[in-house]
Amino acid sequence: SWCATNIPPGVLSQQSFSIFVMAVEATPKPQDEGVVLALESAAASLTELTDIEEYYFGPDKDAKKQAAFETVLACVDTAMACTEAPGSVTSAKANIIKGRALCQMPGKDSEAEDLLGKALKLEPRLVDAWNALGEVYWNQGHYKQARNIFEQAIDICGPNSVSLRGLSMVLRALDGDEFIKSSNFTTALQKAKEATVLGPNDPLNWETLGNAYMGEFFVNGKHWEELNKALLAYNKAEQAYEKMGKHNPFLFLNRAEAAKFVEDYDIALKSYQSAGEIGATRGVQEYDKVVSLVKMVGNLISRRADMKNKKLKEVIDGLLPSCATLQQFRKKEANGRPIGARVIQLIDRKDECPVLVVCTDSTGEFFCLSIYNAEQAKIAESVFPLQTALEISKPHFRMIQATVKGAEVAYPCIRIAHPGDLNIPGIGSLSAAAVKAAFTSSKATTSETPEPPPSTKPVMSEAVEAALEAAAAVDGVSTSTAPTEEANGTI
Repeated sequence: SWCATNIPPGVLSQQSFSIFVMAVEATPKPQDEGVVLALESAAASLTELTDIEEYYFGPDKDAKKQAAFETVLACVDTAMACTEAPGSVTSAKANIIKGRALCQMPGKDSEAEDLLGKALKLEPRLVDAWNALGEVYWNQGHYKQARNIFEQAIDICGPNSVSLRGLSMVLRALDGDEFIKSSNFTTALQKAKEATVLGPNDPLNWETLGNAYMGEFFVNGKHWEELNKALLAYNKAEQAYEKMGKHNPFLFLNRAEAAKFVEDYDIALKSYQSAGEIGATRGVQEYDKVVSLVKMVGNLISRRADMKNKKLKEVIDGLLPSCATLQQFRKKEANGRPIGARVIQLIDRKDECPVLVVCTDSTGEFFCLSIYNAEQAKIAESVFPLQTALEISKPHFRMIQATVKGAEVAYPCIRIAHPGDLNIPGIGSLSAAAVKAAFTSSKATTSETPEPPPSTKPVMSEAVEAALEAAAAVDGVSTSTAPTEEANGTI
């Protein structure tokens, strides 16, 4: 009627008039504005609910969650009451918000699954619905369904960091034979790299990448630098969390595990402490364990196991003069000879790796021998304190340094990648003590999940490698500082 009154005849064509009318009808009306505002409030309350679930650990956590959850539901109900006939997009968004809120509450997964399924029927190109449904299946432990959902999200809506991140997590959780697991872990690392490229400011992407590097190392026997890359990815995640004013205890726990494995006890202690400070009980427990371990090994070495000179002379007598001493090795005067040592004490760590053995060389210098990819029980069957002599090939020296409750602890350490690098004179190598390699990287050649097109895969990898190298430069770390031999066994 406005057009008929104000526009002269013949000025507006029929086609232009139709377009004009459609534009007017699409303009938000007071009723639609109420829907938009209510859904925005619901989304804000959903963010609050998610943050409470992920980052809050106070004693009133359940009460805060319930309050935020009820606010989400009230806002969604208000939005739907603001319109007599909500469109498909409005209904789908309301179902997504409500479904994601239900996903945060215990015992509500089935209701969440139902609402998210309805949202996808209304609007199959809403990526948030796909990702939320994948999360529901993940929470339920239905990993095959979760994988299908994340893959469909990528196929239908295009690559996005949340779907790629979820797919990386699911691939590492799927069961299968050796070939499938090895292949899945390799693909999971690639998907995590792609997620960080698409979402470089999202801490969850970097945290997932760190976990993927850890998995690739342990499952597929990759090089040591994979663990350094995991630590760098965790550092990137922490920086991103700090910018958001958030702290994730699981990030600190994962980083502590990686650091403890490579015997970077300073990082391990700081990470466990940080996890404990924000509510992770396990962080406090593991912190105390690392403190006890470092102090015990440090004291054994600094005090030479409280051994009298006469007893020590008896212990080192008989070590082969053809072997090198620790000092000769450190001064690069070993000339390819193995280090000769006598076992003093095997540290009881149960199934933890590396296996730690306190030893002395022929000069009476004590050090810690760290044996990777070995079973503690099998090492214990083969070496005997104050008796067994060892010839250590392919050694890597490192000075272990850590600040333990304000006190500096330092001791020399020799690391070997495989028990086969140890030889007992007259008996032979300790290869039989190796952990069985469950999977090998050579099997990771195909996957049920298609690889990215050749034109995009190198770009993704190079971008992530560049980011990690930049982080290493800032942190004063090199991704090639650790030994680069390929692990012959996995844990």
